[in-house]
Amino acid sequence: MIASPQYAQYAGEVNQHTRLIRAKRALVFRMLTEEEAAGKLCPKGTRVTHVSPPPYKVGSLIRTNIDHIFRMAWNTRVEEVVPDNKIRLLFLDGFFAGSTEIWELADQGDDTEVSHTIIVQHGGFLKRLAWLLKVRRKHDKMVECFLDNLKTASESRVLE
Repeated sequence: MIASPQYAQYAGEVNQHTRLIRAKRALVFRMLTEEEAAGKLCPKGTRVTHVSPPPYKVGSLIRTNIDHIFRMAWNTRVEEVVPDNKIRLLFLDGFFAGSTEIWELADQGDDTEVSHTIIVQHGGFLKRLAWLLKVRRKHDKMVECFLDNLKTASESRVLE
């Protein structure tokens, strides 16, 4: 969890994960946004479906289903896309309804720093308790696994 003026415009708890990847930003962005590539990066039990056909654009809809430890599902809508730099999504329903997810890519020399940030809207005592006791831990584990897979896949395709 972080506190940053960069995310002050959003209400909620900021949770962020980063990874340094030895690959160009354009390749990493492509891995994140191509349906087939992104599907292979998801942890076991996670399925991401592009309801709107790629490429990502404002208004694109994405469905996520997780059947690992316990089941969760939600729909997100792309709110902002800056090619090779940023994707911002809004959770439309499910546990994270009203929350924001941001993927940011930045050059670090010849490498790319990838940041995944979620600003969680708790929406009440029970939801906050669930986040604190179970969901955050699962979220952290799943995002770390996804970023590890993204790093491995991007670095193995670095010459493309």
